[in-house]
Parts: sequence; C-alpha cells; structure tokens
Amino acid sequence: MDKIVCVGKNYSEHAKELGDLVPEKPVIFIKPPSVLKQAFPNELLEVSLPGARGQVHHECEIVLKIKKGGFNMSLHEAESAIGEVTLGLDMTLRDLQTKLKKSGSPWTVAKVFPDSAIIGPWIPIEQFKGYLETPFSFKVNGVTKQEGLVSEMTLSPKECVAYISSQFPLCEGDIIFTGTPKGVGPVVPGDKAMLTFGSIEYGVVWHEF
Repeated sequence: MDKIVCVGKNYSEHAKELGDLVPEKPVIFIKPPSVLKQAFPNELLEVSLPGARGQVHHECEIVLKIKKGGFNMSLHEAESAIGEVTLGLDMTLRDLQTKLKKSGSPWTVAKVFPDSAIIGPWIPIEQFKGYLETPFSFKVNGVTKQEGLVSEMTLSPKECVAYISSQFPLCEGDIIFTGTPKGVGPVVPGDKAMLTFGSIEYGVVWHEF
C-alpha cells in the first residue's frame, strides 16, 4: 500500500449538515498508512482518541482496496481495479477542521492522527457481489447514528476510483474511503460502536491517550 485516499462530501446531505456547499466534484485528501487500524471479524477493536484537541467525529464509509494501480483510468478499468471492500471510519478533529476551513488553511492535520483511519475485515468483491445494493450502518452505544447506500453517493465506487486516478496515480494495495452519509457526530472515551455491512461486522471502543 502506498496511501489512503479519502473522498469527502460524496453524500450531499452530509455536506449540508456541515453547512458546506455541495461541490460539483467531491473533495480528495490523503492519509498516511501510519494512522490505519484494522479489526478482525467480530472483533471489538480498541482505538485511541486524542485528548484536549476538541471534538472527534465519526464518519462511517464504504472502503475499497485497489488490486491494480493506474493513472487516468476509464470507468471499466476503475471497476476492474477494485479488489476488496470493507466498512470503515474516517475520524476527524471537527473543531480543528472547522477552524482551519474558516481561515482558508489546509485541514490535513484535522484528519491525520493516530487511529484516524479504521477499517474492518476485507471481503473480495467476488464474494460480495451485492455490495452496491447493500445498506451499511453505524451504531454508538446501541443507537443508530449513520446509515447509507451506494445509490446515495455523488460518485459511485468505480467513479471514485476513476476520478482519483485522473488526478494522480493509484498503486496496488491503495485504500479508498468513499465518503460518509449524514449523521456524523462526536465520540468520547468509553463509547462503543458497531459497524455492519452485509456479513462484515465488528466493534470499536475508544480510549483517550
């Protein structure tokens, strides 16, 4: 894996809930592999929360793994490049991100910190052919916070891959977070979450560091 690529504002209702304009094309940003944490099937994954840095928000997303890299891929090439899928969390320092947005500054530091990219177990596309029509959900302490479907995305998974590759090359093993639906919100130490997407299911519990 070379990088983690994240697609932002790929659900119009999420952009609206943040008070942002819905862009013509989603935003792209990158996280380094050093912030990635992965759960095993049905695991309760323990992850860290940064202390004294303001609210930390969950953003539940379908996540793709690329099995073949490329630059400026066609939609057919992009679809063929998707090897595996899972469900994950793009964690965000929301207070810091809001402050950086207002000043016109890049907000990378609001997206990159330990355990800020969380993923579940991978399933090969061949074993999850209905993932495009399968809803996903995210619960915190038993309460549903986010639900989503691929059909609600501005760009579909293959369109995300094609669009990203039109900007810079993708490499084999790269991970793509495809964007979050509405319902984002804060988590605090001690919160327990459950992520479900087809046969993918795992939990997350947060501790402050």
